[in-house]
Amino acid sequence: MKISVVIATYNGEDFIEKQLNSIKVQTLQPDEVLIYDDCSNDNTCRLVREYIKNNQLASWKFKVNKQNLGYKKNFYQLLRAAAGDIIFLSDQDDQWLPQKIEVMTKAMNQHPELESLNSLIQLIDQASNSVTLPAKPDFYNANFLHSKKSLERLNFFDWEKIIQRNISPGCSMCITKKIRDQFTAWYDYSLPHDWFLNLLAARTNGCGFLNEPLIQYRIHPQNTLGLSADPGSAAKMKKFEKNRQEKIKEFSGLIQAFANITSHLAFEAGKKEHAKKYLHARLNFYQKQNFTSLLKLRSFPEYYETATFKGRIWDIIIASHLKRVFYNL
Repeated sequence: MKISVVIATYNGEDFIEKQLNSIKVQTLQPDEVLIYDDCSNDNTCRLVREYIKNNQLASWKFKVNKQNLGYKKNFYQLLRAAAGDIIFLSDQDDQWLPQKIEVMTKAMNQHPELESLNSLIQLIDQASNSVTLPAKPDFYNANFLHSKKSLERLNFFDWEKIIQRNISPGCSMCITKKIRDQFTAWYDYSLPHDWFLNLLAARTNGCGFLNEPLIQYRIHPQNTLGLSADPGSAAKMKKFEKNRQEKIKEFSGLIQAFANITSHLAFEAGKKEHAKKYLHARLNFYQKQNFTSLLKLRSFPEYYETATFKGRIWDIIIASHLKRVFYNL
């Protein structure tokens, strides 16, 4: 069985060597490592070339794109080029624990129904110090993953769960060649690549989560996951509007991706139509932000499965158009 690792880089000079080293010292070595740089204008390219040369890594291949493609297209071409039966996805700024490839490959071999496997992440800061987030009720994996039931070591998620939210960042996942082939045939860039991959795998209940920490996920100032200091009311309003626009973009992309996948693969008709209506209700609420759209959204059980009590109260405030008052308290 051949193992590939694909790494997308862009202006990653601060942490790329740490990530490369964490892959080089894996207890189970990959057969190939593909690194594609998306036209960095810092020292990333030099550092990667020197690392490969100095460590005599003949199976590691580095390429610089002719033009900036963005992370979705960069990962697409990486996955398309990968020759492995199991393919691990990597960002440029995290650190893998030494046994990541070995443990996840063993799990994939022991459970052939798995098509994508995501691992538990540990949060670290820019200095590689551990970071702990306050846990939301029924949320796991640094609040990426929602589950009403306690997690086992290995957990499976069907597409009805994945359609609501993804379960882990793509840098924690590996996939089979089969899912890679479906992805490269149908991916339309409407959704982040990792979410699209998990949706494909979940369709046959092949999307798994391994509740074991195997990657240190680095938090940046622009990626603080709720750890930023409390800003003033004007800054909060600006952040709220940005988040709203991001949600509109997210659910618009999710609707498009789901329509794309269901045009190629068979889904149970009743469940498919229900999922489509739920996604449109989500999008409609973020677009209109009124009581009519909120009541429609609240008619779906999926709303209560992932919305916290605080989140539901906040949605009422939004629908009442009182958010500016609350931000000024």
